[in-house]
Amino acid sequence: MSMRQLVASLSLVLLLACGGGEKKGSADQSKTLVIAVMSAPTNLDSRVGADNVSSRMFDLVYSGLIKVTPNFDYAPDLATKWETPDDKTIVFHLNPNAKFHNGQPVKAADVKWTYESLMNPTFVTSKRSGYASVDHIETPDEQTVIFKLKEANAGIFDNLTVGILPTGADTNVYKTRPIGCGPYKLVEHRPDERLEFEAFDQWHGGAPKIKHVTVRIIPDATTRVLEMRRGTVNFEVNQIPFENVAEFEKNPEFTVVKSSGSVYQYLAFNMHDPALAKPLVRQAIAYAIDRDRIIRDIQRGYAQPTETMLAEGHWARASNLPSHPYDPAKAKQLLAQAGYPNGLSLVFKTSTDAEANSRAQVMQAMMKQAGFNVSIQSNEMSTFFADIGKGNFQMYSLSRNGISDPDFYYVIFYSKNIPPNGQNRGYYVNPHLDDLLTQGHATFDRAKRKPIYNEVQNIVATDLPYLSIYMQSNVAIMRKGIEGYVQYPAGFYTSVPQMTMK
Repeated sequence: MSMRQLVASLSLVLLLACGGGEKKGSADQSKTLVIAVMSAPTNLDSRVGADNVSSRMFDLVYSGLIKVTPNFDYAPDLATKWETPDDKTIVFHLNPNAKFHNGQPVKAADVKWTYESLMNPTFVTSKRSGYASVDHIETPDEQTVIFKLKEANAGIFDNLTVGILPTGADTNVYKTRPIGCGPYKLVEHRPDERLEFEAFDQWHGGAPKIKHVTVRIIPDATTRVLEMRRGTVNFEVNQIPFENVAEFEKNPEFTVVKSSGSVYQYLAFNMHDPALAKPLVRQAIAYAIDRDRIIRDIQRGYAQPTETMLAEGHWARASNLPSHPYDPAKAKQLLAQAGYPNGLSLVFKTSTDAEANSRAQVMQAMMKQAGFNVSIQSNEMSTFFADIGKGNFQMYSLSRNGISDPDFYYVIFYSKNIPPNGQNRGYYVNPHLDDLLTQGHATFDRAKRKPIYNEVQNIVATDLPYLSIYMQSNVAIMRKGIEGYVQYPAGFYTSVPQMTMK
């Protein structure tokens, strides 16, 4: 090899190592949005996947009848408009230009089939309970879908954002290779490694400006930081440890977008456990945990303490809720009152994510001061999710990915919404709360709903089926030249089709 050839070869290697250049037979990598996520999506069927990463993939692949706006309202998506002629009827009018990625038009029959499959008791999904109030669905023509409800349910709108699938979609196929009607089509899926997307230029929302999107699965937090530094990743939302945000803020090659968010971090308890079924034990845990310190040390200040799962600015958010300020002595006293003067041993389940484990370890140390002997059990996300879905836990901590309607309290705390048909994973039963939750979704009138949900939030903050820890701030980091990103309270990727790259 000549010296000129050697220099050329070395230059190419360096260029590719820095994320530049063009891979032969593939898209220009300089025009590819490369998104880092910390875990693999558990299921790409929009009716099934309930974890954060799956939901962000749904933002790219699917369109629902409606979509959530940055201010917790709803906007048209596949439906160009809708009417509610009465409290038990919702009429949606579909966009006649909407198509699936295989080219076939999206018809009313596809919408009807998607929702009927979700409601089919033989179909395994934790989302079914959200449609309990639906009596039947009518399709008078190819562009009209009418939901007829058994009873008024204002919370139904929060469940009408689910991605629409073609009639007959096989969940065994769609869990890894979906066909949607959203802005991007999945063209390659390497489990636990990456997902490759191409723009669907026939999308009813307009051809996406960025034509190629790669989602890279990088479980190790340090590696995510290194990949972002060197340019092999160029975009992320809430995936870089907060302790590393400052370095990107100081670096002129990056843009950092910060805002208050609606990602809600909580600690969940299993009411089938004899100890955790006692309110005094749950109260003791609440007093044992110093949330301000968790926010300072783990979140680096990028969070706000909360007693509710509704974000700041939400129309139904209650104020002056009961709280449990850090008081280890009181926690120890309550634990003794509950019948455990010599302490209590508990298992805290979490994922293998480094930040989740750090948070669990901090809570473990805090609870030890109050007499709890907590052991941490970490599993891969799929195993972890399977365990909490089966009720195979005492305690776990997770985040809820932003809540648009307060009827979500019904989804996770109504006594009949237990897995596998619902998300009451802690088997919480409170007849008075059940009555309130039923009243809360019985009208579309927010003025009537607000006092009901004020009481709902008071009960949950007092009885503690969940211990609210904090509402996480949103931090998005991207390379300079990436523009048009809009921050959604839950960290949605909804704005990706309108984003540009220089």
